[in-house]
Amino acid sequence: MKLAKIVTILASICILAIATPAKAQRLPEAHLKIAERAINSNVSTEGSFVSASLVMARTNNPFEELRVAMLNSPAPVIGHPLASKMVNYAERFLGTRYVWGASGPNAFDCSGFVGYVYRSFGIDLHRSSSEQFTQGERVAMGNLRPGDLLFFSSSTSGRGRVGHVAMVVSVDNAAGSCTFIHASTKRGVVYQRFPDNGYYQKHFVGARRILGTSLDCTASLPADHVQ
Repeated sequence: MKLAKIVTILASICILAIATPAKAQRLPEAHLKIAERAINSNVSTEGSFVSASLVMARTNNPFEELRVAMLNSPAPVIGHPLASKMVNYAERFLGTRYVWGASGPNAFDCSGFVGYVYRSFGIDLHRSSSEQFTQGERVAMGNLRPGDLLFFSSSTSGRGRVGHVAMVVSVDNAAGSCTFIHASTKRGVVYQRFPDNGYYQKHFVGARRILGTSLDCTASLPADHVQ
């Protein structure tokens, strides 16, 4: 009898639970509003949860270092509008042999090469490197641009006295360096990185700018002028 009573009671409870309206099982209205506000704030793109997630995803992605490096990269040093044309023109003579006193186009010495490039764009420079050092305007190393001239001493000129000249072709401000082109005695017309922690760094005398100064008469020339 006792077992039958227990079964009857349990059956009654189950029937009661099934018959209870769903509305009676809902949360109080105030609780529902709080929950809804929390969901909306976290789903919103301006909400703290999503914003924090986006920041975390952006900073932890494998290309973040590259992205930051690109954003922080300095703008390329462009310089005078004619400089890139002069650089491209000078590159035509890479490998041309060195001959002392030669002014091109089949052979050059250092000042003959620089003078030949500038003359091809309507600018006349003095013949020797020491005389070219008196032309244009002095330029600080931190302000170099393509087309500027770098001057060095040599074994024949003596320490501190100009005996060699080269032309800047590109500048890397981030690295604090540049690349120049020149007619070297041993290899002819070649590129050289500067500073080089070697010969050219030890023999550096100074830099001069010709383009954009009173010596520059290229403003009246056609944009594609090359002799």
